[in-house]
Amino acid sequence: MGTRELSHVALLSTLPVVAVQGARVRRRTVRLPEADGRDGTVGHGPAPIRLAVVGDSVAAGQGVGHHEHSVAGELARRLHARHGRPVAWHVVAQGGLTAGEVLDLCDRHGFGQDTLAPDFVVLSVGVNDTKDFHSDERWTRELRGLLVRVRGEGEPTRVVLLGVPPMETFPALPRPLAGLLGARARRIDRLGQELVADLDAAEGRLHHLSLRDLDLSTDGAYAGDGFHPSAAVHAELARRIDELLS
Repeated sequence: MGTRELSHVALLSTLPVVAVQGARVRRRTVRLPEADGRDGTVGHGPAPIRLAVVGDSVAAGQGVGHHEHSVAGELARRLHARHGRPVAWHVVAQGGLTAGEVLDLCDRHGFGQDTLAPDFVVLSVGVNDTKDFHSDERWTRELRGLLVRVRGEGEPTRVVLLGVPPMETFPALPRPLAGLLGARARRIDRLGQELVADLDAAEGRLHHLSLRDLDLSTDGAYAGDGFHPSAAVHAELARRIDELLS
């Protein structure tokens, strides 16, 4: 995979190519349903660990039948095994949303406003900000607001921001569109990583999980639309998140 980044201005200069190929992709890509089971529990007993998975179509489990097989369920099982306590997951997500739109979704759902804030939050955003041509400034501003919102105040919530995946590998994206969005995604991802480091200030509550080395070239890595990750990749994401949090 390449290391080249693409600025917002440079991306806009490719707009004719991006617009034409992007329209073709939207017409041809099958719209897969989001996963069932947005709330679930692994294990039995009092005082469950509370896990929230927030964000875009990856968080929503698009292309995965049930959240038992998405990041939510897979990570819940790992946290249960490691801590020996029940784990309750809750998903606040919708396909196609950008960072700012996920923040609005959290507000509509009253996320974190109940008496029990989540212990762990997994946040998936960035792909839609990339393909919707959001500027560096807009991405950073809206992601900052979202991170502050899900982290909460005065609570020991730990947040993992999933890195933007290598979009240049998505089978649904033709070239040169795949390469352009891949280069732009690298910049968006770096800005997200830098923002997490800036906001965390050595507290250890915010984490960025890079996905640049995620091998998506193997058979079965994608759902049927060639755009969203398969259940096997969700399981790998959960393994990496659990390792990061341990």
